[in-house]
Amino acid sequence: MNKQQQIISTALSLFYKKGIHAVGINEILAVSGIAKKTLYKHFESKDALICACLVARDMCFNAWLKKICLQPSAILVAQAIFFGLKKWINNEVSELGNFNGCFFINTAAEYPIEKDPIAKLCKQHKQTNFEIILSALLETPEFAHNREKAIEAAHHLLILKEGFITRARVMHDVSVAPPSDNILKAIVAVG
Repeated sequence: MNKQQQIISTALSLFYKKGIHAVGINEILAVSGIAKKTLYKHFESKDALICACLVARDMCFNAWLKKICLQPSAILVAQAIFFGLKKWINNEVSELGNFNGCFFINTAAEYPIEKDPIAKLCKQHKQTNFEIILSALLETPEFAHNREKAIEAAHHLLILKEGFITRARVMHDVSVAPPSDNILKAIVAVG
């Protein structure tokens, strides 16, 4: 791992665990063992570092989401999303680390101004989540020729996904139940 990656990894871990405004540059330097001059060689500001952390987490989460969404039927796509989220909430997904809610929801709450580059990255992440789910649904026989219904189903699955993650985080409830198969079947029903 090079110095830039080490800084991003350390900062992302601290930001995700404590919140962005609760973590200062000096704490990142102390934990990473990196000199301040080296940090500022790679990142002109804390905001630039936050953006780099968001990009890194986006790539990691979306790679995981794509992997779990590769399923042969629409119901299996829906079930896989919530099975995967349940595993993450229970700290059983090593590539995502220990669960502390959605880094993008947490960050968006700290950066509510829509034009802020940080807020834009959070919004872009959610759009990419939607596109991954939509793409997976369009690959299934049920939705291969019904894009409008696939869009509708992807929106519903995304809303449920966000609610599931948020409830688990806010309530500190690792036992939160995923949507029932009946609900998921209703969402992915084409007819």
